[in-house]
Amino acid sequence: MAGEKLLQDKTALVTGGGTGIGKGCAAVLADAGARVTICGPDTAVLEAAAEALRNENPERQLVTVHCDVTEEALVAEAVKIAANGGALDIALANAGTGFPGSLLHLEKEHWMVPIGINLLGTAFTLKHAALNMKAHGGGSIITMSSVASERQTKYMAAYGVSKAAIDELTRSAAAELGEFGIRVNGIRPGFIQTDAVMGSTGQDNIDKARRETVLGRLGTEADVARAALYFASSQSEWVTGQMLAVCGGFTLYPESMNCEAMARMLFPEQMTRDFGPAQ
Repeated sequence: MAGEKLLQDKTALVTGGGTGIGKGCAAVLADAGARVTICGPDTAVLEAAAEALRNENPERQLVTVHCDVTEEALVAEAVKIAANGGALDIALANAGTGFPGSLLHLEKEHWMVPIGINLLGTAFTLKHAALNMKAHGGGSIITMSSVASERQTKYMAAYGVSKAAIDELTRSAAAELGEFGIRVNGIRPGFIQTDAVMGSTGQDNIDKARRETVLGRLGTEADVARAALYFASSQSEWVTGQMLAVCGGFTLYPESMNCEAMARMLFPEQMTRDFGPAQ
């Protein structure tokens, strides 16, 4: 498998592809041989991202297109451009945002920020990608959820609700579109060290996330991108309707109980040898 271009001659669309996870996924998909179209609402950000990605690897095929995913007509046009006059093989509905605030304070316009971008943007991307894929024999659609769809984030209910809706949208789409050869799967990232997250999250929350991530480190864009490559490629050709948590074990917390004391009573020497002295 080493050196194999898993996506050679494939076409891909990545929404929200100018920054963070989307940019990281675009890089990995392009490295695998795909012609990747990145879209987003800020053309300057997209062009800067494409230039940076090409500077890292001149062989990357990258196209940029302006697109606000809450505008269905723009999403349809982005799909058309990404398909390049033929089939769109891969669609990664990555565009997303949050809106912090208590349930006691959120107004309609606040709710509609994450619902509009996260849920409706994903639904529009899925719809128009699937229409193309249905006409061309199938493809792979990947949604971007979050561990927040399962593990509550206090004062971020609108975000968590929108991501939980994406989970159900993913499963519903997989059930509906499978007969057309279209696979639909989703990724639930954990705490990923994007510029946006690290710049807006307090150090206490960062430290807490690191403590509660079983594998001992916070995530990177590349961690998520490798999962996207799996779902995009033939390596997952018999996988659909699945949500993959790429989180370093963050979803294993909070524990229902910690029985370390009892384990040390029964296996004192072994526990000290393998886990160190009791804290």
